[in-house]
Amino acid sequence: MTKRPNKLKMSRQGYIQLPMWPNDVSDIASFGTYTLVDTEEKLRVLMEYLQDHKDLAVDTETTGTNAMVDKLVGISLSCQMGDAFYLPVGHSTRIPLGRQLPLELVQALLGPTLASESVVKIGHNIKFDMKILERHGMPVRGPIFDTMVASWLVESVSHHLGLKDQALRRLNLHMTSIDNLLSEGYAMDLISTTRVCQYACADADMTFRLAMTLRPLVDQEPERRLFEEIEMPLVGVLKRMETYGMIIDRDYLKLMEDELEQELKQVQERVYKLAGHTFNVASPVQLSKVLFGELGLSGYRGDYSTGIRVLTFLRDKHPIIRPILEQRQLNKLLTTYIEALPLLVNPETGRVHTSLNQTGTRTGRLSSSRPNLQQVPTRTDLGRRIRGAFIAPEGCVLLSCDYTQIEPRILAHITQDPKLLEAFAMGVDVHTSTASELFSIPLKEVTYAQRTLAKRIYFGLMYGISEQGLAERTERSVQEARQFIEAYFSRFVRVRDYFRDTVRHAKRDGYVQTLFGRRRYFPELLPSVNTPPGLRRSAERAAINMPIQGTAADIMKVAMITVDRELQSSGLHSRMVLQVHDELLLEVPMDEIEATKVLVMEAMVTPYKLDAPLKVHATTGRSWLDAM
Repeated sequence: MTKRPNKLKMSRQGYIQLPMWPNDVSDIASFGTYTLVDTEEKLRVLMEYLQDHKDLAVDTETTGTNAMVDKLVGISLSCQMGDAFYLPVGHSTRIPLGRQLPLELVQALLGPTLASESVVKIGHNIKFDMKILERHGMPVRGPIFDTMVASWLVESVSHHLGLKDQALRRLNLHMTSIDNLLSEGYAMDLISTTRVCQYACADADMTFRLAMTLRPLVDQEPERRLFEEIEMPLVGVLKRMETYGMIIDRDYLKLMEDELEQELKQVQERVYKLAGHTFNVASPVQLSKVLFGELGLSGYRGDYSTGIRVLTFLRDKHPIIRPILEQRQLNKLLTTYIEALPLLVNPETGRVHTSLNQTGTRTGRLSSSRPNLQQVPTRTDLGRRIRGAFIAPEGCVLLSCDYTQIEPRILAHITQDPKLLEAFAMGVDVHTSTASELFSIPLKEVTYAQRTLAKRIYFGLMYGISEQGLAERTERSVQEARQFIEAYFSRFVRVRDYFRDTVRHAKRDGYVQTLFGRRRYFPELLPSVNTPPGLRRSAERAAINMPIQGTAADIMKVAMITVDRELQSSGLHSRMVLQVHDELLLEVPMDEIEATKVLVMEAMVTPYKLDAPLKVHATTGRSWLDAM
């Protein structure tokens, strides 16, 4: 978010004086005819012109990057390449920055077009613009085309999905960076309408051009089905979830904060006692001096850093390591969640609004940011307790619907491994069944520790873990880890064959795909590419995992679209509020619990007919923790 200038000067006329940008706007790249629409007459002419076009690129300029808080400054529109218009509505009125349109007039004239079912609204990360426009009285409805999602769908390996990067990559046009426009800390609403017009129109123009370039790429199978039936419908679903948000219990977090601060003090005292003196445990330099200098410990494979990998390796080498690891865990929980969450409560809604991102992963999974609610820890008691801060309002509960072992079920379906399919057909827990096979013991004799080991082996192998990695994860020797891997593949032969064949396919064709046809490309595995051995092994592991994890992500997306549609058509007041990997979380009125539970569970098992059928576990509670 940009900052306003610190120094404002008042003129004799009462206007706030700022150093004005020169009339020359040549430092902002212009790629066509860009028009400033700043009178009612111009707006009416524009709206008449737009009636002859069925594709409309829309981009918003705002005071910041938080769509739930920031204000609309202007709207840029384009319906053909090289032709764009800027509608200023929110530039500062305290400074003579140029004429602008009344928001009410724009709502009345542009609003119906944005809500039209016959006009395709094009945007780059259009979900942001949809939230901004809806908050300012202009909801976007009807068909949409998101150029950022389209770019990601056809090339998921790219990290350069921003509009400027895509314009350079696909159109060979170098756009002006926003940093050049907002130099010296100026916010968008403090820049003249003329200057913003050139910048904003370029955004809309490039978005339109990208759509015309990308449309043929997503207009063929399987991309067409993924784009039209999953990704674009999901934009509206995610927009509604993000806009609704979740309630957090600040008093609950304050009690946790006090408790953790006391625990941190106690843990630090243990570290000081074992070191023989006080020092800054959070300082890598001071910690390294204590561990490798004073205590004489040896780093992992010659690595003397104080990162988590080295500390985990040293965990049993000296008593000081465990409290250091505990201190880091406590500090991360405190700063990342317990202290941070109350600061993210929206003052208008009283809720926390995360962003659920479609383009944040290469497998198709959604990611979460600001705050990242998908990484709220669950492996420790303290981590799980953070979920207790997310609560339902009075008269409601949180409903958690979680797929039961979805990835093992997909693996069984894809590999057709008879032992895996038999376990699911019998309703046996697959990790218990795996432990029974690995240790050659009856199902009823499998212990919790053996099941846990079998689960770690499964997920390790699904991510292509090495013998060394499995040894570290299971705290066994490398030889034992090797024996476990050999035993697993000797009993689940079809899984071994799947791993081998998937890597072969990736090397031959350069990609692998999910059951829905979503592809992830691996050019680094092609024989013609000279890829370093370490990167090649990493790519092979990712190729093995992608069809499984990606299919799970596709299934969840289809389920979310179905749940959203069914909830709206049923007249129920229940709302989806969060999606975390295999779990869907809803806020449900007390008198709708059973109806919503049935609706959601049915929707979640129908996206794909697996030979190891999908199964959903549902629980309710006053808080997210209670609903686990």
